[in-house]
Amino acid sequence: MDRRKYIALTGTALTTAIAGCSEPDDDDSEPDQEPETEQEAPEEDDETEEEPADVEDDDVEEEVEEEEEPEEVEETELQSFSGDGATVEQDISIEGGLTVVDANHDGESNFQVSLVDDTEFDESFVNEIGEYDGETADLIDGGEYMLEVEADGSWEIEIRQPRAASGDDLPQSLSSSGPEVHGPIEFTGSHVAEGSHDGESNYSVNVYPGEGSFGELLFNEIGEYEGETTFSFEGVGWVAVQADGDWTVDLD
Repeated sequence: MDRRKYIALTGTALTTAIAGCSEPDDDDSEPDQEPETEQEAPEEDDETEEEPADVEDDDVEEEVEEEEEPEEVEETELQSFSGDGATVEQDISIEGGLTVVDANHDGESNFQVSLVDDTEFDESFVNEIGEYDGETADLIDGGEYMLEVEADGSWEIEIRQPRAASGDDLPQSLSSSGPEVHGPIEFTGSHVAEGSHDGESNYSVNVYPGEGSFGELLFNEIGEYEGETTFSFEGVGWVAVQADGDWTVDLD
């Protein structure tokens, strides 16, 4: 064989062998990968936590308003007078409703204190003999009055018209000697009153509102007394006690 042809055939065979070695074997292909499985999302709990409901600003404001204390009620100006013997004072202005007269007298004879207007009926607050120191109350109409004082000694008088939007809660135990006015007290309907008196004259106990024409009579006795009664009163009131000795009033 010609040497050139042998070399050419040898080169061709060698190229073929090398090409065969470079081709990938079907068995050596990439290994089969198992398909990825989708991860299941964790099941949500049926009972989800509820978020707290938003509180409306209006609701908060209403709660604050409910907790606010009632507004104070202004009383009329205190009116003070003093003198010696029988005297008449002009231009006494009364708003109307509860009126309290605080008076004292150092004489020996009759001591009378009245508010007089242009009607035929005077509003009498004090009618005692000799020395006196006490408070009395009544419900009277508003208007212009004259203060008429009958006395044989020196005297001092204050006229006030108490008003209040609220008062002390029950129960209340009151005690003193002589005529006095106590309050304000908060009443809420039906109540029980127990009273006692060791004097010789009139013992009376009334509950009066700040405004209005009617009060509630609890006791009206002469001399020594001890007992109890029921009464009905709604709202803020003042307890007016008329007595000439030691007394007690328990309210429940």
